Amino acid sequence: MTQSHYSVTFDRPGGIWLWCLHCERCYKAGEYRDEDGLQMCPHPDCDGTTVLDGWLWDDFQGRIHPGYPIEPERNKVYPMYPDEQKDGEYERPKRHKSRTTSKS
Repeated sequence: MTQSHYSVTFDRPGGIWLWCLHCERCYKAGEYRDEDGLQMCPHPDCDGTTVLDGWLWDDFQGRIHPGYPIEPERNKVYPMYPDEQKDGEYERPKRHKSRTTSKS
């Protein structure tokens, strides 16, 4: 069995929970979706990569959101920034439209 790029890059065993920065859902280290040789988040509607966008759930949950469960649920969204501000949490930043420059 080929090790995932995540496991090789960060010297981590498979089977630990990762949280995806792009889709904000969890998956186990070693799981991925192959797209033209790139190891992508295993969620089919996500464009995050396992190496750049997979965060250790223990770090994310323990340091950023201690109110989230120790063992995450698969396919459940765990937002980095909740939509409503609550005690000790942050508001989701407003998304800015990308600016385009035009030459006059």
